[in-house]
Order: sequence, then structure tokens, then C-alpha cells
Amino acid sequence: MKPTKLYLLFLVAFFASMANSQDISLDRCKYLQERIEYYTQLRKQGGSASQMESWKKSRRKYEDEFREGDCYKYAISLR
Repeated sequence: MKPTKLYLLFLVAFFASMANSQDISLDRCKYLQERIEYYTQLRKQGGSASQMESWKKSRRKYEDEFREGDCYKYAISLR
């Protein structure tokens, strides 16, 4: 394979991966951060084992969406 074809193949793969990222809005990121903090506070206050596990699952769900949505790019706005 010629170097130019390999380079073009790389570029296509790179831009295709960029198009697949799930960037979400600043408002959604703020909402997710608030929910993460809410469940963190609930867990700090304590509760039964089943409540604690439920709150941990909920917090992880929001943390996953926060991470997958690339909310870290809004770090300054989310402070």
C-alpha cells in the first residue's frame, strides 16, 4: 500500500471516530453534575445497605453519561 493511501485511510478512520463521540450540551452536563453531587450527598448521610447500593448505581449511571458525553471540556463552566 502506498504511503498516501495509508495516510488517507488513517484520516478517514480518525474523523470517523471523531464523528462518533457523543458530545452533549453544557446544560446537560450541569444537570449530570448536580445529580452526581445529589447522590454523593445521600451516600454521605448514610442509609440502609440497599439504599446505599441503589444510590451508588444511580450515581455511576450519571458519572458514565458525564464521562461519555465529554463533559470535562466544560470544566471551567461547571465550577
